[in-house]
Amino acid sequence: MIGLIQVVIGLVFLLLLLSLLVTTIMELISSMLALRGQNLEKAIRNMLASGQEKGELFQGFKENALYKQLCNYRGDAKQRPPSYISAENFQSILMDIILKGEDAGKLMQRIDELPNEDLKKVLKQLLNDAGYELEVFKAKIRGWFDDVMDRAAGWFKRNIQIMVTFVGLVVAVIFNADTISIYQRLESNPEELKEIVTMAEAYAQKSDIEVQSGGTVEQQWQQVNRLIDDEISQAKSPLGLGWHPEELQGMSPSDWVIKVLGWIVTALAVSLGAPFWFDLLKKLVNIRSAGNQPK
Repeated sequence: MIGLIQVVIGLVFLLLLLSLLVTTIMELISSMLALRGQNLEKAIRNMLASGQEKGELFQGFKENALYKQLCNYRGDAKQRPPSYISAENFQSILMDIILKGEDAGKLMQRIDELPNEDLKKVLKQLLNDAGYELEVFKAKIRGWFDDVMDRAAGWFKRNIQIMVTFVGLVVAVIFNADTISIYQRLESNPEELKEIVTMAEAYAQKSDIEVQSGGTVEQQWQQVNRLIDDEISQAKSPLGLGWHPEELQGMSPSDWVIKVLGWIVTALAVSLGAPFWFDLLKKLVNIRSAGNQPK
């Protein structure tokens, strides 16, 4: 039983390291492509009932001075959407593009002049629910924004999950991290199993794991390189990671099917996330420690 737990600890440690790497790569991709900002703008575009990117209201929102201050800018001075805006800022910007600098007393008139019927109906409903009280109406807008952002977070999570699985598969192929063959390797090589379990137990002593979110692209690249050079490289030999030409010679089609299946298993497992594997690693290490205590 203890031997099986050790093999599982080795596998879980591998999946934890790969999950950390995939999460860090996803943060890098998200930053480079401004994925969170794109998701935010998609949600706002839907709220403003503007089906096309260059819709009048949506463009007015993007050109608002407050919104521009919240945006990120690279060296090429290109405007990149912010990852997040508060409900208060959304409400302030929306009121500004509706009123166009005029007095709030003309709010109903300005709403009637909006080009988008869906947005017009939503705002009239919120205004009616607010009893035509301006401050209550503003609070209703903030609540509407928060509700939409909750749904947008769900869209983003689903899309990211698909990307995480794909990146996990790419990482599995690059490192030849075939879960099935690695399990067999650890089971049949006690010295390498002992080495990887020692590393896993030391890693499990950490109070928590942390992946840097935000930061510059350069900082995220450094974190990717640190994970590969300082952590994955240490486990590479005992886990048998990497490509070895001598092992590829004589592989039959059925062997390749099993290897591809092993990569897919790795990718799906990695998609569960580093926190899942870290918690499981700590529990397994505690079980093993309890089993090794003298009776």
